[in-house]
Amino acid sequence: MNKIFFQLISTCGLVLFTQYSFAQKDSSGIYKTADDYTSRRLSYAINYKTEKHKINTYLIFKGNTVRVKHRGITYDLKKSETYGYRDTKDREYRFIGEVEYIILNPGEQLLMYVYQHPAHSGKEAAKYQPAYYFTADAAGRPQALTKANLKASSPDNHKFHDALDATFQEDKELHVYDNFHKMYKLNWLLKNYKN
Repeated sequence: MNKIFFQLISTCGLVLFTQYSFAQKDSSGIYKTADDYTSRRLSYAINYKTEKHKINTYLIFKGNTVRVKHRGITYDLKKSETYGYRDTKDREYRFIGEVEYIILNPGEQLLMYVYQHPAHSGKEAAKYQPAYYFTADAAGRPQALTKANLKASSPDNHKFHDALDATFQEDKELHVYDNFHKMYKLNWLLKNYKN
């Protein structure tokens, strides 16, 4: 009896895990908290290959609001109380206050962000260079992506500090993607140069 019960529980767990994994693949939705982001748990989620919804973060006269149209119902969420979202192109974003940052490397140890001013025309876009930031974890407050800030975020990891200095001459190089290792070079260094 116990063996049959254990097999039934194991089978149910496997089915639920498979459904959860499938539900998150090709999904779009809202991350309400940093814990939701870390756990990859989306609210108002859809499989964007088979369903439709709309996430609008640029509302005129309501710049502090994210509007989600989900299964025929419209929800207005405060950006300051919402962690971020994943769009239908599999890009992920985080809100800090009312500002939207693109998360460059979901799933890597050190999260990297870029902020690009939402300019409306090609000529205006040239005025605003993207600004890069990082956090040591999903809940952290973004800091400017500089060697000095990276060293300050891990003050005892001297191997990492030395690798930073040896690999990057200038701060503007810190957001370089490493095609060989299929991850950002900064995270590759952090992973391989621990105390």
